[in-house]
Amino acid sequence: MPDHLKLPLYEGEFERKKGRGGRIKGRENRNQFSEVQVFNLGEIKDNFDEDKKAFSQFFDPNLIFKIKLNQKVNEDTFTKFLELKNIRVISPSPEGSGYWISLADDENLEKIIDKLKEYGKNETYKLFDIIENFEPIPPEEKIGEQLKKSPLKEGEEAYLDIEIWRMENSRLGKFLDGFNKFIISKHGRVTDNFKTQNLCLLRVKINKSIIDEILNLREISRIDRPPKPYITYEKLSTPLENFETGEVPPKNATAIAILDSGILSNHPLLEKAVGDEIASPFLSTDKIHENKPEDDVGHGTKVAGIALYGDIKKCIDDKEFRPEIWILSAKVMFKKENPETGEIYAAFDESELLEHQMEDTIKYFTKEYPNCRVVNISFGDGCKKMFGDTRQFSLATLLDELASELDIIFVVSSGNIDNHELVNVFPYKYPDYLIEDNKYAKIIDPATSAYAITVGSIGQEYGPNGRQMTLYSSPAKTNYPSPFTCVGPGYKGMIKPELVEEGGNIIIPSDPAKQEDIGGNLIVLNPKWIEEAKLFSTGYGTSFSAPKVAHYVAKLFNHFPDYSSNLIKALLIASARIPSDRPEHLKDINFNNSDKSLIDLLKIYGYGKLNFELAVSSDSEHVLLLTENQIKLDGIHLYYFYLPQEFIETPGNREISVVLVYNPKIRRNRIDYMGVNMEFHLFKNTDIQEVRASYEKTIQSSEDLEEIIPQKLKKKEIVLHPGVRTRKKGIHQKGIKLYSESPDIEQEKPLVLAIVSQGKWLKDKDYLQDFALVVTIRHEARIDLYNKIRQQIQERVRIK
Repeated sequence: MPDHLKLPLYEGEFERKKGRGGRIKGRENRNQFSEVQVFNLGEIKDNFDEDKKAFSQFFDPNLIFKIKLNQKVNEDTFTKFLELKNIRVISPSPEGSGYWISLADDENLEKIIDKLKEYGKNETYKLFDIIENFEPIPPEEKIGEQLKKSPLKEGEEAYLDIEIWRMENSRLGKFLDGFNKFIISKHGRVTDNFKTQNLCLLRVKINKSIIDEILNLREISRIDRPPKPYITYEKLSTPLENFETGEVPPKNATAIAILDSGILSNHPLLEKAVGDEIASPFLSTDKIHENKPEDDVGHGTKVAGIALYGDIKKCIDDKEFRPEIWILSAKVMFKKENPETGEIYAAFDESELLEHQMEDTIKYFTKEYPNCRVVNISFGDGCKKMFGDTRQFSLATLLDELASELDIIFVVSSGNIDNHELVNVFPYKYPDYLIEDNKYAKIIDPATSAYAITVGSIGQEYGPNGRQMTLYSSPAKTNYPSPFTCVGPGYKGMIKPELVEEGGNIIIPSDPAKQEDIGGNLIVLNPKWIEEAKLFSTGYGTSFSAPKVAHYVAKLFNHFPDYSSNLIKALLIASARIPSDRPEHLKDINFNNSDKSLIDLLKIYGYGKLNFELAVSSDSEHVLLLTENQIKLDGIHLYYFYLPQEFIETPGNREISVVLVYNPKIRRNRIDYMGVNMEFHLFKNTDIQEVRASYEKTIQSSEDLEEIIPQKLKKKEIVLHPGVRTRKKGIHQKGIKLYSESPDIEQEKPLVLAIVSQGKWLKDKDYLQDFALVVTIRHEARIDLYNKIRQQIQERVRIK
């Protein structure tokens, strides 16, 4: 199979000129507004003074409150405006307008009150126009979903997670010391704490008597019960005998770290490929022993088998199991048993933070094993759903920090809909409940991670397990979304999940009294292979979709060991296609539709199901051009390629797609989660010099520019879908153009691809943003696109 082609860069990077920002809407009743807000700030100060006395023996409280904005504003401009009045922003609204969390350096609020009074009398301090109200933060807003559902009972003592507003280090440190003393004085204890640049988390053990006092502390952002694993355990079995196994993988083969319930490394189909297995021990309990990394639940063994072999059913059919990658296992969950039902399930330790275990484990593996390039996470917090204006979750933020620091790829399952919710809607309302805006069906923490490849589930070929007397069926056919899969979009509208993979189905009997059939399940390794004398069992869930993608990611690294994580992810996404077999409401949507209708498809399927062979190499009708590069803030790169005449004139369906993947710095306490935004535009029937000249002219815009494209070039743009505004919300971007007829493209002129960076809160002029690009050109007719495109590139390079 031929290698992918290099995407040519037009020599010379240049910067775009930026115009002035947008205008602020004024206010007519300044004097009335001023009087009301001076009163509000007085109330906030009086309440603060009371708390200052109440907690003086423990710590010096911080004056934190909300500022509600009525319109979007440039974050840096408004932050400086407040700083001049001795107010700091510690967490702006994710949407720009809305509520901003602020902290007063001046506890008397003298300066801001004085300026408000001046604003009421004169046309000064115009930025007050965007403020609607100053308000305290109500305690009820700090209560997490699990604690709302299950509040502490009288006399109950429980472990809780507390998130602290991420103040600057010295102020935060003083508060944490005093808060610890306060908890001890109330007969509680802080059992764990975790701090990064974006996070400050505590695990505490307290009783109901002090929870109200804690909720009233201004420094507290959120309090909730600890997360519980959100995974499925199906232990039905199916036999297999007579197969061949390969040798151990090569020493330098890619390793996948499996963070789960551990593995049973002596399973006959795992033992040759286990590079290391560790237990992530707890600080204060013996629920996980450092010298006992074995899987006592079964889930981790099933996940590891799929990560190692991909499609286990195919291996069985081929009677061949040949490990090509290494498995590194970390046990981060332990076995618990429901005393009433006897059900075995996995649990996290209530006294410690999962974030601690995750960071320590991942850094250990990447330090000890340089070939560890992929981490699979098939669990999450089912109570943390990405819905509405939810802030980015803490575990997802940690994954983004680690992915950026370590250049690794996280593959995360999107999550499963809770069975208590599923029974109310499946099969009767399938697939409408996935398309509608239902909170219970949304992706969970950490599937919202910007850097992670999030994986949803689709159904595979299925059939009832030989029970002929009862009619079994499912409305979820092959390649339809699995009934249980959680859907996007992600944080701030990011396209999530990015990919889907087979994760099983639910086959139900016509008679409700009959048991659910296993014919829709996936085949997985059996953790009870000794006692049941069977190497395989079955199960379903997005837990098993994710490791299949992780398997392909690792194999891609085996093929391209020098490629960055950006380029590996770009190849995966470039190879992906949304299956044509889809439910009624979704089957007529395609990538030429508007984003409004396309989003129903994207939030379920993402960019589709990957094709490993297409990710590895091009063929005659399917050509990939790729590159990796760096770009300055507010810089522009221009790439180009030529379409052969045969692509334009030969009848048949055609496709041009562009994938951009980059790895920006992230900040959880900024409006813009990413410090850099990137986007791309594809132009036809023009030349590179014209595109460059157009971009070099000033583009009048605000900092919230939605599309960076010169007016002169708009009529020459090939409009890719999803559109710029949708795809640039994330760092994994793909735009597609489908042609069923001959496109209006002049063959003698190049297609010009403009890559544009837009600095947000990053201001370092020397900063260079890494990125990867993959362009795909595809035609359904049997024509030799590959050699014609390669020849044109070589000829143009020689001419230059």
